[in-house]
Amino acid sequence: MIIVQKEHFQFIKTKVTEAPTFVYSILDGIIQGTVYADSTDYNTLLIHTDSGLHYVAGQPSYKQSVQTIVNIFDVAVTQGRRFTLFSPNVEWNVAIESCIAEQNVGKIHRYAFSFDEMTYKNSKGNHVSASRVSKINKMDIQHCLEFDNHYYNEYWGSVDNFIAKGIGFCVKDGERIISEAVSIFKSMKYAEIDIITDAHYRGQGLASIVAEQFIDDCLAKQIQPRWDCDIDNHASIKLGKNLGFTNPQQYAVYFKKSNG
Repeated sequence: MIIVQKEHFQFIKTKVTEAPTFVYSILDGIIQGTVYADSTDYNTLLIHTDSGLHYVAGQPSYKQSVQTIVNIFDVAVTQGRRFTLFSPNVEWNVAIESCIAEQNVGKIHRYAFSFDEMTYKNSKGNHVSASRVSKINKMDIQHCLEFDNHYYNEYWGSVDNFIAKGIGFCVKDGERIISEAVSIFKSMKYAEIDIITDAHYRGQGLASIVAEQFIDDCLAKQIQPRWDCDIDNHASIKLGKNLGFTNPQQYAVYFKKSNG
């Protein structure tokens, strides 16, 4: 496969009609990544972030795309790096499994939800405590629950890049962050929500409060919020539904096992 030059990324976006947010984040130049294609016709694509997330699109080209996947997987194993591959459909599942089935690879199923703005607005709470929500800054990141410097370096390339281009809100108890919602990835059109609440403060509706602030900010910027989760994460599914995320579509994710 050939490496697609950045000046062609906008055309690639016309070929990828539905994909994970990190794909569009690369194509919009918000995070660093690489795009491979089978040819200048761009019938088959492999797109990956520097952090090791991969996505395949188009028609499976078994000779070229499958071999490229194998090569990238082998490098990840040799260098001890992450390898996570998002598949868009059953046809790609078959192609992927044909090339790495005997490798130390796991498979999980996830849901991608659609956002219904009307459902969200009809179900949105009138939280007096929403005034407790503040925008995340560099100082906050030093006191975060989980989304620390390593998190932003991995997914955004740097904390500064997230602060400049990402979306993030938190709720504090004093100086302590007890709930936060951030964009794990963001493009010009989408922002994927990553959310966590301190275990000692759960059951108080904080996740809804901070998520609503995140969604409202997206809507003000004409960005579509996105919600993905594992199919067995019932708490996330329930929260997402309450926030207007509907019509879950299942997809497969392949990953290099930690002992591989």
